[in-house]
Amino acid sequence: MGAAGTRATRSRPGGPVSEGSLSEGSLDSAKPAVAALVMTLLVALRGIDGIVAAADSRGTFGDPRGVTAQNDSQQKAHLVADHAAVMIAGSGEIGTQLIQEIVKEARALTVDGATAVCGLVRNTAKSRYQEWFSHLPPAVPPGMPGIARPDLMFVVAGYDPDVDGKFTVPRLYSSPSTLDFPPMLHDYGFVISGIAQYALYLLNRLYQPNRSLADLKALAVYVITETASQDGKVGGPVRVVTITPDKGGVELTTEQVAQIHRSNDERGEQLRNSFYTTSEATP
Repeated sequence: MGAAGTRATRSRPGGPVSEGSLSEGSLDSAKPAVAALVMTLLVALRGIDGIVAAADSRGTFGDPRGVTAQNDSQQKAHLVADHAAVMIAGSGEIGTQLIQEIVKEARALTVDGATAVCGLVRNTAKSRYQEWFSHLPPAVPPGMPGIARPDLMFVVAGYDPDVDGKFTVPRLYSSPSTLDFPPMLHDYGFVISGIAQYALYLLNRLYQPNRSLADLKALAVYVITETASQDGKVGGPVRVVTITPDKGGVELTTEQVAQIHRSNDERGEQLRNSFYTTSEATP
């Protein structure tokens, strides 16, 4: 999806359709692969005093071409190290398995920093995908029949150490399975993955990198809830993690996120009312 987003895919019929998966061709090998479905929204924003990483919590089960069910308890944002968070989109169960291995390894090796964590993510994912899916290609070209590896996207957000060893250097990465998990550095202040069209529009209009973490927490939540209002494949509680040089990674509580929602609702009401200055609302 260009610099700001990435495609996701879908899983086989009867299984969970996580926020990424296999292409249409994987549902029926006799059919050509077409544009893949996207089933989530991850947002990471860099500010002047911190980074916010936010994700929806919706998982979709079943064949998206037919009847599906939804579950809004998916955990997609994880604090892996003191100064790095990892978010996952795609084949949810595989992503969760890999995250557990990555967290265990990071703690055992005392890994910290966004770039170091991204390297650990890449090495772990590449190794496991080679072990589990060596018989499948990373992706199937559009219009061609075939089954690709389960689609998975990692977003890594956090800080690297500076020359004095202090974690002050912000870094945002994405790492997609379709390209064999390369470290893709986002140096323009944000990463979005999943259903990106609404989020990209909103961030292009509203995001400013010289804003505070407090402001950007509200923006990240707003982008996800606005997308959810238009596309049912995004939804459920929004989970928010912040990373700062001094406090490291912190997960917001349910009440803290609820307060952001209330504040955003007030902003939305003010924006709507600002257009109606010459007439009164009628019943």
